[in-house]
Amino acid sequence: MFHFLRFHFSIAAIVAVACVAFGGCGSKAPVEVAVEPPGSLTVFYTCDTRGHISPCNCTAGVAGGIARRKTYIDENRTDNALIVDAGNVAAGPREWELLELEYILKGYDAIGYDAVNVGAREASFPVETLRELKTKHPYFVSANVEDDTGELVFEPFRVKTLSNGYRVAITGVVQNTLLPDEIGAGMHIAPPADAIEKMLPELKAAGDFIVVLAFTDEATMKSLAERFFEIDAIVGGDVEQPSANPVQVNQSIVAYNTDKGKAVGRMNVQFIDGHAVVAENEIAMLLEDVADDPAMVDLAKELVLEQVRNNYPTEKDDEEGLSRISASE
Repeated sequence: MFHFLRFHFSIAAIVAVACVAFGGCGSKAPVEVAVEPPGSLTVFYTCDTRGHISPCNCTAGVAGGIARRKTYIDENRTDNALIVDAGNVAAGPREWELLELEYILKGYDAIGYDAVNVGAREASFPVETLRELKTKHPYFVSANVEDDTGELVFEPFRVKTLSNGYRVAITGVVQNTLLPDEIGAGMHIAPPADAIEKMLPELKAAGDFIVVLAFTDEATMKSLAERFFEIDAIVGGDVEQPSANPVQVNQSIVAYNTDKGKAVGRMNVQFIDGHAVVAENEIAMLLEDVADDPAMVDLAKELVLEQVRNNYPTEKDDEEGLSRISASE
């Protein structure tokens, strides 16, 4: 499963070549050389944490939690690592759920996430709350979450520059099929494909490798891959189960994770002769054999104290199902 590597040349580089061909242009123009990809890139990906800072007490087993997540990522981190979340970090827009989100994002800060997509749960927030998130946590991205004037609420993409100068451009989209009462006040969601098409020239100019974080169903992820050959990887999403087997659609690697933060996806992409190949993909369940990071344990305990102090619930209401995300509750 391969996709072709794209090289980007600036106007300065083109001018420099022309100067050499035609005998010089006076002072030397700067020359930008296309950066070769590294030997490999490790992508850690999570999705649908849904407010679970601690392990989920589900009948299928006690798994997950920010403390185990940080340990797993720290133990497997490489020099060229990308850490992303495809959305639904929050459980919803209620006061106690916003408090949960605040503490989970403190954990994300400590882990070192490069980009976090706006999922359906975040799209249920009023636009003012989303703007506060943008200020506090600039790693949030979205190319299709807009205010009611049509302006993007978040930065449409972020760029992670690897150790050798190779650039990974990361954007995000959320499904636009949410019901009106599932979308926060002052919010509008543009169709994902339209948003990517609009942003694609900037993504191609900014990055050598393009990643789309998509809180959408699997069919939409595949449709985006089929439409845009420029996308190198799509990570989602709004699916029933994680998949340990990424699929190749057009030129894109499509992988997804889900289920209350119980697992971390770890995909090892190797670059061989200018092609990106998935050498390994693991959906690592965060069970009891993964040690808790002490600082993250303290963070979770601090959250409980704040919940008790504010008379908020300390138990999740979606251990065996989805809690509703309507802002009216």
